[in-house]
Amino acid sequence: MTLNAMGYFRTVGIVMALAAVTGACFAASFPDYPILKARDCAVTTEAAGVTIGVQPVDDLKEQKEYFNAVLTSQGFVPVFVVLQNGSNGDSFLIDTSKITYGSADSEIAAPKVGLRKAAAITTFFVPFVGPFAAAKIISGPLQVQQNLLKKGLESTTLSTGASAHGFLYVPVPKNAPREKIRLRVPITKAGTNDTFILDVAF
Repeated sequence: MTLNAMGYFRTVGIVMALAAVTGACFAASFPDYPILKARDCAVTTEAAGVTIGVQPVDDLKEQKEYFNAVLTSQGFVPVFVVLQNGSNGDSFLIDTSKITYGSADSEIAAPKVGLRKAAAITTFFVPFVGPFAAAKIISGPLQVQQNLLKKGLESTTLSTGASAHGFLYVPVPKNAPREKIRLRVPITKAGTNDTFILDVAF
């Protein structure tokens, strides 16, 4: 083997080693949030065999640990959501674009489409800001935004015995104590127009 060839393979080896170390550091910087069962979360409710559990991550140290960012100071609270289908043979559709939030003291009314400011939380039930939008709004390195997307709750179909989990990034006031929030998650029975609401406050 020539000296040039040896130098080439040495360089490739160094680059690959650096890439492996960088990847390991990235993974270590964004640990996965502990996956909880729905009934082990802070707040749970159930209807038609579907159980939802929500675990708001208000602790700033935990936000820094799992997101490498303090989201509350940027106007969001990350809320870990677990959905489990314990029905007898039914499948259900989860459409995250139809999830709404509002003050726990608000009257339950039709969502007011188009109101996305955090101030609206005190009066209306409005569509939450999805992971993609939150990643665009929350400042930080690209890796932080990618991590927000990766951890976000996605629309899915829950077959019998299946579960889904992920974060919702709910807008909150930046410089004031968080009010109690009510989250409303529409659940539709697959193949029908039958929809019910899982309603939780935290």
